Amino acid sequence: MTDAETRRPAAAPELGEGGWHWGAAAAATFCISIWGAVPLVTKFAAEDFDAEAVGMLRVVFCLPFVLLIILGGRRPLPSGAVWGGLLVTAVTVFIGFPVLFSWGQALTTASHGGLIIATAPILTGIVSAVWHRHWPGRAWALGAVLGFAGVASLILIRAEGIAPAHAPSLTGDLMILAGVLAAAIGYVSGARQTKTLGSGTVTYWANLLASVILLPWALWYFSSLEVTVVRWQAWASIIYLAAFAQVVNFVLWYWAMNRGGIARIASFQFVQPLITLVLAVVFLGEVMTLPLLASAALILFGTGLCQFKRQ
Repeated sequence: MTDAETRRPAAAPELGEGGWHWGAAAAATFCISIWGAVPLVTKFAAEDFDAEAVGMLRVVFCLPFVLLIILGGRRPLPSGAVWGGLLVTAVTVFIGFPVLFSWGQALTTASHGGLIIATAPILTGIVSAVWHRHWPGRAWALGAVLGFAGVASLILIRAEGIAPAHAPSLTGDLMILAGVLAAAIGYVSGARQTKTLGSGTVTYWANLLASVILLPWALWYFSSLEVTVVRWQAWASIIYLAAFAQVVNFVLWYWAMNRGGIARIASFQFVQPLITLVLAVVFLGEVMTLPLLASAALILFGTGLCQFKRQ
């Protein structure tokens, strides 16, 4: 969500001043490392749970962590007027993205999942342009075209000679892309609430709302689940996705942007897909083909133009 795992939405009104903040850099590095491992951890969890259940459990397991943050930070209850916007954010960012991403990631490779997520800034910019009817400049448009050219080649070009266990899936890729689009819509919609409530408050209350919405489903799911056959690695993967990727990381990411500046800390996001690629090779045995690396280069270069040429 996370701009979340999908690129985090802006969390601080200031761009940050002064010199380099090593604490903020360390926090950002930790966050990007955690998010970079999400595609792999999702695949591990999907070995014991249904693919769609991984995304839902990831949301429901956030409930105790988010409650602690809300109660501990004494965050005020939002007024009735903003609950509609929070509901949109909850359904798109905290339900739509995790479920579609987890479902798709179980069907495709971690490499593809990590690279498709990298296009979130482009999709968010497109949704924002359509929503507000404010079109970015030519450099941004060029970056969007290059980024999606990379995604198109990633999805459409099927590598030959790869074992089925390590082969990407067209269905999985498209589901992840749909999940990133859902998150982009939620980011743009939730931007109004961040102006009055602050991005942290919006994130935690929307996350809590999403957890409560899915709680009845979780209770039904566990009633028919043979808990004893689920390995501890699968439970650890769900807790990792809920506690770290969706809650703790957001706290640290907001703090890092406040201390280190949004522009400086946002640049760390370009390392995330590279971390995913390396982890996919080392732990999953995925193959780095030339078409995949070419797609990665297009996606990262295009996203870079969109990040730094917003006007």
